[in-house]
Amino acid sequence: EQVEWFVDGVSYHVVRRTEVEGPWVFDRPFHLLLNVAVGGAFVGPPDQYTPFPTAMVVDWVRVYRLGS
Repeated sequence: EQVEWFVDGVSYHVVRRTEVEGPWVFDRPFHLLLNVAVGGAFVGPPDQYTPFPTAMVVDWVRVYRLGS
């Protein structure tokens, strides 16, 4: 019924089925894609202060499925 992201054990963002326009795609099998995106609407385009190369360090990814 929802997808929730945590960073260091703190809830970062929640998207609920009822908030999504169109189909809820998580009712069928899917893949997780972890991506180091650079730029965009959140922080703006890269500039001379953007560190390159960059890296994503992931300790673990946990997926919970409630119910059957």
